[in-house]
Amino acid sequence: MLDTRSARVLKSVVEFYIERMEPVGSGALARMSGFNLCAASIRNVMADLEKAGFLTQPHTSAGRVPTDKGYRYYANTLIGPERLPRKEMDNIKLATGNSEWRELAEYLASVSRTLSSLSMQASLVGLASWGVARIRKIRLVNLESRLVMAVIVFEGGGIRNHLIRTEEAFDQDSLGKMSNYFNHHLSGMSMESIRMKLLEEMAEEKNRMDTMLSRALRIAEAIEEQAAPCGGESIYLDGASNLIDYREARPDLSRIKALFKAFDEKGKLVGILNECLKEGKMKLIIGSESQMDELADFSVVAHPFSGSDGSLGAVGILGPKSMNYAHTIALVRYAASQMSLALTRQET
Repeated sequence: MLDTRSARVLKSVVEFYIERMEPVGSGALARMSGFNLCAASIRNVMADLEKAGFLTQPHTSAGRVPTDKGYRYYANTLIGPERLPRKEMDNIKLATGNSEWRELAEYLASVSRTLSSLSMQASLVGLASWGVARIRKIRLVNLESRLVMAVIVFEGGGIRNHLIRTEEAFDQDSLGKMSNYFNHHLSGMSMESIRMKLLEEMAEEKNRMDTMLSRALRIAEAIEEQAAPCGGESIYLDGASNLIDYREARPDLSRIKALFKAFDEKGKLVGILNECLKEGKMKLIIGSESQMDELADFSVVAHPFSGSDGSLGAVGILGPKSMNYAHTIALVRYAASQMSLALTRQET
């Protein structure tokens, strides 16, 4: 943790740089920030911050700019929660609560467009597999030869019905035993976890191909396959062109080109949203923390959302490292909360 004086200097450097996009000198900081310190004292503090890795000096004769570590400390420690303007909250409510949307794809794309417009940066909304949602109860019903209906009740109260075509015929008695096994031994787990648990238990069985566990595993695998989203259709991106015009990104067009390639492929962006889902809370990735060359000059703020039927996803904003973190975090957090409310209402 930084002492009060060092933290105040770092906060001022970051905010000065975000506003002006120019290296910050001690003299300018002393004049603008109202410090009761002379420029020489501020210069010494800035030098200490540079040694600690919070600031860097692009040129020996220039002022200093924040590093990824400096932005991280600023975003985690030096800013408080920001309340969005009423107009921005209304815009997000309009996008997330519109009862006229019919397809989930249209809904996610609409939310992405709204966030991009409000932030003037790139936005992304991704839908994950509901296979990671916790399941309260499963009922398997025999409809006809080699056709099974799985009725899945999630802990949030939502229900999904899935038709499964099987290679072998199951009678209702066998399906009832499998249902009881799921509900007595695997309740509260995700479908992904259920599959892994069944694999572990089968490894302990001598005649595993002849056991009820192997049949239950095949049913679980079929359900989980249906839970997976459809590749590139599971993530929606908007406002990428905003990043071209941004002052900080302008000098390195090669990075912009690489970033647009990542947008086209989408796979790496899905990975970022999945990390957010694993943590189950706000995810902030700054520059090199992404371990992606394409994102070295950018930051991502993402937050998970969920529906009562087990649908799960994340919404985020991608912009330059010099973004307004307090405002961006507030936008993403509010959008995620409103999406969760809207998806729950649609499913009830």
